Amino acid sequence: MSPRRWLSIALLAALPACGAMAASGTAANAADSVTKDVYNNDAQSVAAQLDGPLQSQVSRGEVGMLSDKMHALGAYKGLTYVAGDPAKNEYTYRANFDKGSLNVVVRLDSDGKLGAYRVFADS
Repeated sequence: MSPRRWLSIALLAALPACGAMAASGTAANAADSVTKDVYNNDAQSVAAQLDGPLQSQVSRGEVGMLSDKMHALGAYKGLTYVAGDPAKNEYTYRANFDKGSLNVVVRLDSDGKLGAYRVFADS
């Protein structure tokens, strides 16, 4: 097989990986942004970053309760990547705080908005 043919095959094989890396970067930015908004108890900004069906499910009370749990862990220090499933466009991060962490799972929709945002206690 010619070197040119191998290069074409290598480039085609790399394209899905590039797409997955771009999606995980977008997911990380979205997860960090929403986590900061939850931490700041800004339900309106949280809702604005979610896809249409989820926007109506955001309540000030629930965002406030989650914000209180985050504040109990101290200052927000950012996210650390844990795992991802590019086929589902779903990514897991650890939200780091001064006194602990929480797991954040996000799923991106095709429009780049969050189709899911879940926070779990770190196990």
